[in-house]
Amino acid sequence: MAAPSARLGSLSGTNRAFGFRLALPAMLILLALLAVPTVLTVLYSVHDVPPNGAGLGPFVGLKNYAVVFASPVFWRSVQVTVTFSIGFVVLSTLIGLAMAMLLNQDFVGRGLARAMLIIPWATPWLVIGILWKWFADGSVGGLNAVLTQLHLLPAYQEFLSDPNWALPITILAAVWRQASFAGILLLAGLQTLPDELGEAAAIDGASLWQRFTLITIPWLRPVLITVTVLNVIYAFLQFDIVFAMTQGGPGDATQVISILIYRQLFGVTHIGLGSALAVILGVLALVGGLLIVKLLYRPEAVAA
Repeated sequence: MAAPSARLGSLSGTNRAFGFRLALPAMLILLALLAVPTVLTVLYSVHDVPPNGAGLGPFVGLKNYAVVFASPVFWRSVQVTVTFSIGFVVLSTLIGLAMAMLLNQDFVGRGLARAMLIIPWATPWLVIGILWKWFADGSVGGLNAVLTQLHLLPAYQEFLSDPNWALPITILAAVWRQASFAGILLLAGLQTLPDELGEAAAIDGASLWQRFTLITIPWLRPVLITVTVLNVIYAFLQFDIVFAMTQGGPGDATQVISILIYRQLFGVTHIGLGSALAVILGVLALVGGLLIVKLLYRPEAVAA
């Protein structure tokens, strides 16, 4: 008996070593693409980096962070980012869940509808921003045409030039893409839900709402956690759509932190301040994702 065990142990160690060698190239690529820029960003954030980026410059410690936190422009950007993130996360998750519930039903053309759900998710963020900029255009945009035909607007509205409209429209554009991604993941979760659970609950007299809240939602909890965490990260780090549609304007109405970072790094070439902002944004996204996991994760649900 000892010899087979030894051979099995040796085989297992060989497999682990072989698997490590297979994963090593990808690990090195990730290290180069993620770890190195992250370390450099942190280093830049504690130095007074010259505008031309030649070297780190003098060490200034937390001075760049102090300047950022003392700036009203930063806190206004935080306000815009939080508003954008709340609207983005809530709408993307709820609309994605609604689409998943609908596409989980039997109806004619369901396969085509499921295939069409992939289209927004497969479209790059920047392309979606350009499309929605045309769609919301104040002169020839389709959004104005639809709303005026429905008599919801008295005349064409310059959505992206109006501080009251610009942020909601950019949120809708981002939600249009992300809701399809959430719908795909949640639909996959619904496909694993046994029909017998709903049928047994219906026989016991449970209403449709009770089946949804007591069976469907608990079953989808792991997927919902994943979807919500990803939505939070995408919300805080969103840049492409906002830049393509408004570039942070009008004024600072849509200046999320990522746009402020872009302006600091490439507009006024304050590399130290821009890097400090990038570190702060990364921490905010991390904390937001961890909070969602803390709020939604239930160990007893996994144990069950």
